[in-house]
Amino acid sequence: MVQTCKKGLWKICLTRNKEDWNWALPYIAMGYEMFKHTFLSHFSPYFLLFGKHPIPPSSIVAQMDQVMDLDSPPTWARVIIERVALFKRIMPMAMENLSITQHRNTLEYAHTQGGNYKPKVRQFDVGDFVYLQWQPNDTLNTSSSHTILRIKVIRPSDVLELQGVNGRTIWDHFKIVCPATYRT
Repeated sequence: MVQTCKKGLWKICLTRNKEDWNWALPYIAMGYEMFKHTFLSHFSPYFLLFGKHPIPPSSIVAQMDQVMDLDSPPTWARVIIERVALFKRIMPMAMENLSITQHRNTLEYAHTQGGNYKPKVRQFDVGDFVYLQWQPNDTLNTSSSHTILRIKVIRPSDVLELQGVNGRTIWDHFKIVCPATYRT
């Protein structure tokens, strides 16, 4: 659950101010607790904890509290027409997205299991320009380094000597740098 909450907060922090993360935490927790998980035999954590299905928030309950006379043909007709309109609008998009995802997953699986797949290994040469990928102090940090560095030395241990514009040099492993396109 902690990883799910962190991922949800990280996604929210990409679009909002990261100092305002606390407003979203109850919604993320509620979504996790009320969602039926396949690994829990299609039960929600809420159901397994309390032995009953969750009660939705009052804003949703207000919409659900309207009394419906299910014996009335006009009420049934209205409900069916609303659901048909909803499904006509949503189902084509959902099915298209599902089809695209299935096709992409099939191609990716065929590519990696085809026998000729070799993962890409980053190759750097002396003089290449790179960005240093900073390790965030906290998991909600979405900023990245914009400092462009030049590779001065490549050691056999895959440690790079990187030089900045100001002439300072640092040593770091090649796994935490990424290529930069930079013109002098």
